[in-house]
This record gives sequence, structure tokens and C-alpha cells, in this order.
Amino acid sequence: MDLFPFPEVREKQDELMQEVDKAVESGGNLVAHAPTGLGKSAASITPALEYARENDEKVFFVTPRHSQHQIAIETVREMNKRHDAAIHSVDLIGKSHLCEGETGVRGVEGPDCPRHENTFTDSHELTDLAKKKIAELRGQSLTAEEVKKRCSEICPYQILMYMVSDSDLIVADYFHVFHPGVRDIVLEKSGLELDDLIIIVDEAHNLPSRTRSLFSSSVTMPNLKKAKTEAETFGYYKEERNLEQMQRKIHDIARDKLGQQSHEEKLEKKTLKESISSFTDYEDLILNLEKAAEEVEDEQEHSYCAEIAEFLDYWNGDDEGFVRTIKRTRGSGGNRYLMINYSCLNPRISTSEPLNKSHSSILMSGTLTPQQMYVDLTGLEEENTESVAYSSPFPKENELDLIIPTLTTKYEERDDSMYQKYAWYLSKSFKAVNGNCGVFFPSYSMMHKIKELLEQRTERKLFVEDRAHDKEEKQEMLNDFASRKDEKDSVLLGVAAGSFGEGVDYPGEVLKGVFVVGLPLKTPDLETKELINFYDQLFGKGWDYGYSYPAMNRAIQAAGRCIRSKTDEGVIVYMDKRYDWSNYRKVFPPGKKMKTTKAPWKEIDGFFN
Repeated sequence: MDLFPFPEVREKQDELMQEVDKAVESGGNLVAHAPTGLGKSAASITPALEYARENDEKVFFVTPRHSQHQIAIETVREMNKRHDAAIHSVDLIGKSHLCEGETGVRGVEGPDCPRHENTFTDSHELTDLAKKKIAELRGQSLTAEEVKKRCSEICPYQILMYMVSDSDLIVADYFHVFHPGVRDIVLEKSGLELDDLIIIVDEAHNLPSRTRSLFSSSVTMPNLKKAKTEAETFGYYKEERNLEQMQRKIHDIARDKLGQQSHEEKLEKKTLKESISSFTDYEDLILNLEKAAEEVEDEQEHSYCAEIAEFLDYWNGDDEGFVRTIKRTRGSGGNRYLMINYSCLNPRISTSEPLNKSHSSILMSGTLTPQQMYVDLTGLEEENTESVAYSSPFPKENELDLIIPTLTTKYEERDDSMYQKYAWYLSKSFKAVNGNCGVFFPSYSMMHKIKELLEQRTERKLFVEDRAHDKEEKQEMLNDFASRKDEKDSVLLGVAAGSFGEGVDYPGEVLKGVFVVGLPLKTPDLETKELINFYDQLFGKGWDYGYSYPAMNRAIQAAGRCIRSKTDEGVIVYMDKRYDWSNYRKVFPPGKKMKTTKAPWKEIDGFFN
């Protein structure tokens, strides 16, 4: 590969490059399970770019993680530096991350934004200043944040959008490709069609759930109340009264549907629409709330009126592939409130068209098993799709994988004695680990129950994830935990589906042991049950696709926090007998050597000594 950015090709990296090359040359699709350390970013971008540059196409590298945006941009920088290749790239992120200034920080677009007149003329053509800035930035392979710093007088979001047409590689978020409205804007501004694109989907195990969320919406009573206050503050008194009426109607619906006993029930579209239509025109309410939101967003970062308008618009949508529910739920502070959800069950609504109509699509992740599930859920055309799976390139002797068959968080076996058992196993195992540990739980409530028992059994310092913490507070805790690497006396407690369980790297052997408590199954609420039924009708695999396999994915993701480089050493302990069952065990990535033991501390001690 002429554009490969590094001096040497890693083990198995060349195999992946050849597979990507075959896919783009044939106009086919590839689903690749490629573990951490294989170098999948360079392995996918290199052949895709070589083909695209020769055939007047564009490569879209889409990822949900901003850290991966940086890696993709740095890959192009290395290509240009090493080969003098003059590859142009652009990094697209959400508008809200790029806006700055008195009103721009709130994402205001158009004449109300102070940078608008510096970016566009009255006829909505780019100004000379904007054209000059695009020419200056072209070919520099900058991240979106770096572009933002260089656009002090003009809109960085618009500048990036107008740079797409002249770029070979476009690094973007999922919604830039998989949200039809946003995709249409990107393609229109760049003069592209779907078949001009080679789409590389990074972290593709997230794609089904992330794309379902693009078509889902909800409204809560606290936010409805905030929208009412917002409307009053900005002088939209009719909307204030309508929102107050809407609150009352939702309470009436809850009394009728939920009564005193039930906490969640399905809801028909007409129930809410007819309730709202009894006091105002449904479509007019949406339009008037959107109008109010425009004024609100001139003054503050977020508009609750916009949130309610968007929900009502979504609620008006299709029935097939969606479920509507009303539920009583509890916030992080323990307060109970009503919530109405319009939830998408079918990710193929947003994935099938771009993945199949583009020139070629490459889906890759370190946890993309079983691969057939991702082919099915994304709607990839099977006759045009190949699947490949690689084992970890790291030395197998650096990792110990254990299953404990005497523990389980199965609901019917979950009691105080089982929690005591977990605390005993954990505390005894901690003593054998030569370093700090991470423990990942199925839920916050279980984490806190076992934490209280652990405090009585271990002298290690416990760092506990708090879902009420913001991003900065969580990062501060992680930094504190990482700073104690040499003390080897700390344990991080988190939730497998939480922010510490996925998407966080613990570099430099910060974690020497990871313990996955139970199976991180989702609460079997109505949406989950409907998802299982929906996938059962489509694929005959509702339980697997809608429930058990995603739980295994979360467990494997959490376990993957331990070993992030070829020099890392560590133990991973799966603390539930179900991991030893064949239907779960077959989901583990290829090359994993699982050992079942009732005395993990002995195996751990032998591993480190």
C-alpha cells in the first residue's frame, strides 16, 4: 500500500488492509472484528483513500468518539509527511461543539449569529473572508477544534462543511451519515451523491443502538414544566397555557393507563394527539413552540420549547418499527416523574440506505461478534458483504481470562447471600492482583449494594462512579485513580454500560485486573420486550439480538479496559456462571482462552508470580 503511514505493518494489519482493498475494489461491504492493537484505523483508511483518489470518490470515516477523530486526522498527517501525498481531510463534529461568542455559543445560525455576516453575503454566498479562510486551511489536516481556534471571526461549522467537497477524507460523527436530514445537507453542500462515498464505520458495535436513538424521542414532566416556564419568560403566553394543559392531559393519561399499580404501559399515537387536539391544533402547537425556541436560543444555550416541539413532531411519525410508552421513572436524585417515549426499534431505517447505496461500506470494531447480527441489524446486503474476524495481536501470555461458575446475578438467585458471596470473591481476588483493579456491575443499585459489603472486607481505596457527575468530574476521578498506579491499592467501581465501562482508555497498566460482575443485561422494560419481539419477527433471534448478545458486548467492552497495548499484562474475571454456557461463550472474540475456576485468586496469584 503506497500511502501506508508508518514504517512497519503490524501483525494481521496487512490482512485487514487486503480485505478492505478487496471490498473497495469490488464495490462490496466488509464487516471486520478487529481487536485493539491491530491498527484498524490505518488499515482501513489506507486502501480506501488509495481507491478513492484514483476514482474521484470520498472516504467518510465515521465514529462516535472524538478521540478517534483525532486518530484519523493524525493518520492523514502521517501519510502526507511520509509520502508527500497532499491528502486533504476535514473533521466534522456537531455544531454545538463549535459555536462560540455572545450568541454563537448557543448554536444560532443565520442573521442572529454575530459571525454570520462575516461568513455569508446577503445572497448566502461565501464572503471573501470565508473563501480566504478555506484556502488557508485546505490541506493542513486539522481537527475541528484546531479549525475552531483559527476561525475567530467566522463560523467554523460552515467553514468545515464547505471544505468537504475538496477533501479526500471526511472524519465525521454517525449522524452526519446516518441521519437523513443531516446527510442530505452534507451531500448537497459538497455536491456529492451516496455512490461517491466509501463509508468506514468505526466502533460499529455501537451503530444499531446509536442509529435507533437518532429516530427516538421522549418528553418528561420536569422538562415540560421547564418549557412552560421558558415560554412565560419570553412572553409566549399562549404556548405557556398550552404547555400547562399538556401537563394536565399527560397526568390524566397516566391515571387512566398506569393507575396506582403499573409503572409502564404502551400508548397509542392517537391517545396523546387527541388529548392535545382537545385544547389546541396539534400542528400549530409544534410551529409555535419552534418559533418560541428560535427566540430562546438567541439568549441561552438550550431551549426546552424546542425539545417539546421535536418530541411532538417525532410522535407524529410511523408506527411500524417503533413503540410508544408512558412510564413512571426515577431520576438520579431519586425523584419520580412521568415520561413518554417514542422509541425506534429498527436501526435499518437509517443504516440500510447509506451502507448499501454507497460505493463500499466497511464496518469495524474490536467487539463485532457475532458478525451476522450486525449484518442483519444494519441491513447490509448479504450477497455483497464479507465478514472477517481476527484474534488479538497482543501476546496471549499477557492475559488471563477466568470464569467463576459459582456466582450469578440471575434475578431468581439474586439475594443478600449472593451479594455477600460476590464481595468475598472480589476482596479475596484483589489480594492476588499485583496492581489496581476495576469492577464493572450490571447496574448502579447492585454496585452500591456490593460496595457497602466491600468496604467491610478490603483495605483498598474505592473510587466509585457517580452518574450525577458531569464529564469533568468523572475525568478528575479517573485522573486520581490513575495517579495511584504505583501504590497498587485502589479499585475503580463502575457500571458496564456507563462511561467508565466503554470508551475510556486506562493507559500504562493503570488496571491490572478487571472483574465483570454478572451479565450486564438491560432492564426488561417494555421497550426491550418490544425490541425482542421485533427482532424475533424479522430474524427469529429476538432474545439473542435484542437482549443477550448486547449484554455480552457490554461485558466484553468493559473487560477490554484492562489490556490496551502489547506490553500490558492483566487478568479478566467474568463473575457469572452464564459466561460458561454455550450460547454466551460462543460470543467471546476469537482466540480467547477462557478458564473456568472456583478459586480465581489461585489462578491470579500464579499468573502474576
